[in-house]
Amino acid sequence: KMASSIPGIRFVDYEDESQLHQVMDLVGRDLSEPYSIFTYRYFLYRFPRLCILAVPEDSDEPIGCVVGKMDREDRSIFPGGGIGDDEPVENQASSTTQQQQQQQEQGDPTTAETNATTHDEAINNNNNNMTSQGDWTGYIGMLAVRESYRRKGIGKALVRQVLQRMKSMNCTSATLETEVTNVTAQKLYQTCFGFVREELLVRYYLNWNDAYRLRLWFHDVKMTNRRRLEKDRNLPGEPVVSKS
Repeated sequence: KMASSIPGIRFVDYEDESQLHQVMDLVGRDLSEPYSIFTYRYFLYRFPRLCILAVPEDSDEPIGCVVGKMDREDRSIFPGGGIGDDEPVENQASSTTQQQQQQQEQGDPTTAETNATTHDEAINNNNNNMTSQGDWTGYIGMLAVRESYRRKGIGKALVRQVLQRMKSMNCTSATLETEVTNVTAQKLYQTCFGFVREELLVRYYLNWNDAYRLRLWFHDVKMTNRRRLEKDRNLPGEPVVSKS
């Protein structure tokens, strides 16, 4: 359970398969094109720490959720570098692209323990070759709040907590997509959290709607990683012993 500034609402982590259909129900209500169960399992099985549920204090039924993931990203080609309470943002359960859906349906889900171990090992080893491996970047794939609970700050709180989680997991940035026509969502992401518009994605969704990719930079994480890398590169090597 996480601290909550919203009276009557507690924020909890996704735990297991028993909550899968609750997440599917929340997100599926707002999708013009539904995800398959394999898409949900791709996110929830592989990145359970990036799924946070909003639950009323007097119930066990979630009324909101945010679902994310994280990947390695080659940042060498890029310069180093919010969600509010409005309904269009809390209604942002983004459609997936056809390519993403095919990749996710082909992937084999792993357990939370396996994913945690793999991620921690990768973080411990990422100083060896940060340029070629790329930085960790977070991704917000799903966000939904039940209609009767909107305009209470729940969506904003969910995003704030998942962004904090991504930072703690050593991500240097976070990305998401929003439809070009959802001007309110774009303004709120940018105003509340500092996301910037990065790319126009033409016909990105399965319904052929265009999207903007937005990105938020975690500058403190990126600078910490660079300092650690520079320090490791400057460590003295083993003394060379000459043989006569």
